[in-house]
Amino acid sequence: MNKHLSYFIIFLLFFNISCKEKNVNNEKLFSIENRISESEIKYAYGFKIDYFTNYKLITINDPWQGAKNVQYRYVLADDLTLLPKMPDDITVIKTPVSKVICLSTTHIAFIDVLNMNKSIVGVSGIQYVFNPDIRKAINQNKVVDVGYDNNLNYELITSLKPDLVITYGIGNQVTSYNLKMNELGINTILNAEYLEEHPLGKLEWIKFIAAFYNLDDFANEYFNEIEEQYLKLIILTQDVKSKPKVLMGLPYKDTWYIPGGNSYMAKLINDAGGDYIWKENDSRESLPLDIERIFAFAQKADFWLNTGNINSKEDILTIDERFINFIPFSKGKIYNNNARESKFGGIDYWESGIVNPHIILSDMIKMFHPELLVGHKLVYYKQID
Repeated sequence: MNKHLSYFIIFLLFFNISCKEKNVNNEKLFSIENRISESEIKYAYGFKIDYFTNYKLITINDPWQGAKNVQYRYVLADDLTLLPKMPDDITVIKTPVSKVICLSTTHIAFIDVLNMNKSIVGVSGIQYVFNPDIRKAINQNKVVDVGYDNNLNYELITSLKPDLVITYGIGNQVTSYNLKMNELGINTILNAEYLEEHPLGKLEWIKFIAAFYNLDDFANEYFNEIEEQYLKLIILTQDVKSKPKVLMGLPYKDTWYIPGGNSYMAKLINDAGGDYIWKENDSRESLPLDIERIFAFAQKADFWLNTGNINSKEDILTIDERFINFIPFSKGKIYNNNARESKFGGIDYWESGIVNPHIILSDMIKMFHPELLVGHKLVYYKQID
């Protein structure tokens, strides 16, 4: 036999065997029983991560307010040819991602901790971005505004060729936005950290974001470090004898939206040694209440927090002159979470605060029980004079 022909036949045999090895998994069906391990999720209830030999499976549960038995599943893999045949409800995403669009500033905070800011190519509402690196990229036109909700610029999003668009949903209308992008060949994921009841549960979604960058270990280390600091702060307030009563927010028109008694804000107040006025409510979502009902309960408050865009007592009185009768107003116990605000109106509390719950807790302890943290200076909060 011709020597060259022999080499060619050997090559074909090797190529054929190699291809069969590559595609053998495609003949298998996905099975959760093949899971090797799962991520340790301590506080968050909205997601889980299962690890397999060649890929990760992320499951998201009830990712918007009012969702019941709604589930999304994503498979993440570096080599898609090694995947078994997946069920139709699973979205397959190649990792690590390198170009990402964020539809919430909280997404920026997670990515910033992972040192992957350069991966961000688009955001929704650039005027609300506080992060200095992203603001610089915006000024250099390296990060663009892709619109918001019904005004999303799908043509622009498509032109950016993102590996991933990180979305969130206050309601199920987000499914229509995601479906539209999916039809355009764009991968979307739902990030529902805002629904978590525990500040550390919100932070724990960094494990979710990190999975798409293959930075799982880094995220676990960061989370464990912040958790340790947070839990040490709770110990400081365990034996406080007096817990000041706390009022939250300001009315919008004739409605006052307050955090539910099982919300992360209520948890923060309790962990800081405060007594949230509406703690008996069992909701984890914001509740709309009649302003007159608020007035009846607000008379008991010692502290008043998170007063919107307010920067002075005069601003408060322009909303309703009766606020002058509130105890926190007369005693100067009004604190707002807009100490770190960009000239465009971006408030860092709503951005990096999500990855720094220990700092927010320190601020609250300093307000409620200053003797417990003598050396701490407020970071996210400022006193309203």
